[in-house]
Amino acid sequence: MREISRLREITFRSAGEGTGNSADLDRFDAHYLHLFVWNREQNEIAGAYRLCPADVIGGLYTATLFRYRQGFLNKLGPSIELGRSFIREEYQRAFAPLLLLWKGIGRYVAANPRYKVLFGPVSISNQYHAISRELIVGYLEAHASLAGWKDLLSPQNPPSKLIAGGSRCRDVDELSEVISDIENTRTGIPVLLRQYLRLGGKLLAFNVDPEFSGALDGLILVDLTRTDPKLLERYLGKAEARNFLAHHGA
Repeated sequence: MREISRLREITFRSAGEGTGNSADLDRFDAHYLHLFVWNREQNEIAGAYRLCPADVIGGLYTATLFRYRQGFLNKLGPSIELGRSFIREEYQRAFAPLLLLWKGIGRYVAANPRYKVLFGPVSISNQYHAISRELIVGYLEAHASLAGWKDLLSPQNPPSKLIAGGSRCRDVDELSEVISDIENTRTGIPVLLRQYLRLGGKLLAFNVDPEFSGALDGLILVDLTRTDPKLLERYLGKAEARNFLAHHGA
């Protein structure tokens, strides 16, 4: 856990985020599950995720970012909060570490099929230009927002009023091309955000986290019963995905 927290802080700082402490360690780490990718040859951690079923006693990290009103968790149903994901910088050129982490999440879901919903914060760091952040927010609010939830939660620190220019983009690929032009890199939108959207992720709200270098967090929800079955098979396995969908009558 000490090594994971040390690497988290290093990785998040390189992306313009982080806590500013020597390690990114908080009170939630003690009761969350920690999933990590281990490089046997180099004898080191390549990346990690933390997760917690929402029905486990101990509190949810996202409740420090968003105010959950009565009925939120009931509407959410059996679910898993995901967060604090990172791939250390020297492994970011390859997709394999993130793929392995998601296969690990898939293994957990397959073993606990009652959890059909994944949710958690996705950060848009301050390394992105302000206009890029505003375009990403505008796109998500126009094309990936989940209606019917606004009365059940609110951000602790809502962002200032943003423009809605991103709503003009037809899809994620077009938005990513626009962001790449602005940033003068091939980065496009954050990799993790793209991953959630591919799984059918929907936006619930945005919050600015002053304790994490002012990062802009979007709370994303993924209903796995609505995910493309081929993607579900990729992360859970064919038989496991079939059993999972059968468990939910989907």
